This record gives sequence, C-alpha cells and structure tokens, in this order.
Amino acid sequence: MTQENTAPPADNRRRPGRRPGSRSGDWEAKRRRILDVAADVFFVRGYERGTTKEIAERAGMSQPTIYHYVGSKEVLMSEIARQVDRDFTAALDEALAVPADPATQLRRVIDAFVRSLAINQRTFAVYWKEFRSLPKDVGREVSGHERDFVVRVEEVVRRAQDEGVLPAGHPTRVVSEGILGMMSWMHWWYKPDEFDAGQVSSAFCDLIGLPAASAD
Repeated sequence: MTQENTAPPADNRRRPGRRPGSRSGDWEAKRRRILDVAADVFFVRGYERGTTKEIAERAGMSQPTIYHYVGSKEVLMSEIARQVDRDFTAALDEALAVPADPATQLRRVIDAFVRSLAINQRTFAVYWKEFRSLPKDVGREVSGHERDFVVRVEEVVRRAQDEGVLPAGHPTRVVSEGILGMMSWMHWWYKPDEFDAGQVSSAFCDLIGLPAASAD
C-alpha cells in the first residue's frame, strides 16, 4: 500500500508556482481552485489525455496563469497529490491534538477523515486513480507520509483493542486498514446532496461498534 519515504517532508520543499514567503489567502485560494479544476479534468479524461488548455478554459483563466500559479501538467498532478497529503495529515493532527480515551479519539479520526474526503473527493479520487502518473520522487514522498498516517491510526486502533472498544482477536493492521478502506471508498459513491459528512461519519462509527459520543 505504501512505499518507504526517502524524500524530504513536503512542507520543507520548494513548490513550483509558490513565491518564497508568499502565503496570501488570494494566492492560495487561486492555486487550490486550479488544482480542483485540474483534478476534475484528470478524473474525467485521465492524466494522459487531460491538458493545461482544458484546465485553463474550465477555470476561466489563461494557460500562462496556470503555469504562474502552479506549473506544468506534471506539477499539477504532483500538487494534487500533495494537497491531499497535506489536508489529510492536518485533519489527523487536529483529531489527535487533544488527549482522549481511544473510542473518542477514533471517532474524531473517522470524522476528520470523512470531512477531509468530502472536501477533497475529486482530488482524492485522482490521487488514487493516477498515482502511477506521479514523478517517482513525489510518489515516494506522499507514500511515506501515507504510511506515517496509517501508523498513527493503527496506534489509536491498538489502544481501542486494548480497552475492549474494538475486537482484540484480529491483527491491528487488518482492523486499521479495514476502517481506512471503508472510509476511502467514500470517494466513489459519496454525493453531498444526499448525505452530509456528519451522517456518513456517524454511520461508520456505529458500523464498527464505537460507543455514542459523549456530550461535551
């Protein structure tokens, strides 16, 4: 599922299309808009057939603007993967930031994952579908971070097993991958006009037998 991480952490690497020291809201919002549109194009047409011309047209921008804010088609694909990487890692960081019992932490992890996927549904789908189109160094980078993500989730699952919240008779890795896989496939069927992220998260928590969330 993952590869060994041999590249520097994503946040320590210079990005094409990023001005040193420039993190303005407008700049980042435009970059994200471009990446979201690029993901739509790559999802429908595939990475090989998708073009920066079509991305620019759908985004209502010129091709030079696409290159200015992000870069070439290869860089667009790389930045889609890194956007997914950053968003899901940030969501997990937030879910685990406050100490809690394992059932509460696992519920927070599931809720954070589901909400992140609802926001990144198309970019996440392209990340899965077109992973082999990534440059090898970027593939190693995000695969390493993915593995770190899984290890952190496994630790929460292990604690839940130790306290009888989840069945202890199964390997922690199997249980963890089962939970992550259940959530990940949401990218294929989820329709926000049918269910909100909170409904999906609650259903997943009930499905694996987590106790009801306590009132704050």
